[in-house]
Amino acid sequence: MKKVTFLLAAILVFGVSNLAKAQDSDAHKLYIKIEKQAMIAIEGENSTDVRFESDAFDKAGEEITFKSVNNSNKLWLNYSSIVNKGGTNTISAKVSSLPAGLKIQVAASESVSNSDKKGHTGTGHTVDLTTGGVTIVDGIKSCYTGSGSKKGHELVYSVSTDENNYGLLEADNIDLTVTYTISEN
Repeated sequence: MKKVTFLLAAILVFGVSNLAKAQDSDAHKLYIKIEKQAMIAIEGENSTDVRFESDAFDKAGEEITFKSVNNSNKLWLNYSSIVNKGGTNTISAKVSSLPAGLKIQVAASESVSNSDKKGHTGTGHTVDLTTGGVTIVDGIKSCYTGSGSKKGHELVYSVSTDENNYGLLEADNIDLTVTYTISEN
């Protein structure tokens, strides 16, 4: 009887140990690498070219003024950004040359509220363009604005005279390039 009980006990222990092994688990590691990156684009509804022409004087003694020839063409600054922990990106703008006697200003609106925008987009500013570059959007964290017109920051240009250098103005056709660069702070 002892042998039978011992045999039954051994079978029971062996069977329970096999059940315990059936409930065993295993694991492995999963690695994810997210690269720091940033990209920008200028999008226009019709074109990305902006044209200004001087207005004719209304009467003698007035200064020259400028109007946008294609003011229906709106430009939009789109970007995507992934930053390092605690980091931010900025977008700067610079002009290829600054004509004597003129000031060129660009305003980047606050980021447009749209369903495509996600994350922490930056804050837009109004700046006088220089050949060295000035910050137009700052505080950009990991985000994206959406792509295309009416996404991101609207860009609005204006041209005016530089009162301190008005005497340097000359009649001319001037072609300039405005370059936008996104960089890490």
